Amino acid sequence: MISEWLKYKTDQIKQFGSVVTSGFVPDEIAEQRYNVCLECEYFANSKCKVCACHMSAKVLFKDAKCPKQYWGDL
Repeated sequence: MISEWLKYKTDQIKQFGSVVTSGFVPDEIAEQRYNVCLECEYFANSKCKVCACHMSAKVLFKDAKCPKQYWGDL
């Protein structure tokens, strides 16, 4: 049980590392992404209820993905 949890957390850290080192999207894309989040049923208190990310930061990175695929190609 602990080894499954540890593997899951390790995978999350690796994914996070690759996202934050992917570079930034243009400001217009980040704004479009955030606007999608503002309309989303899973968005509350600046966070996504699905992935638990702070969306004001997540929308900035090139390799960041919406867990519900709501950003499309943004």
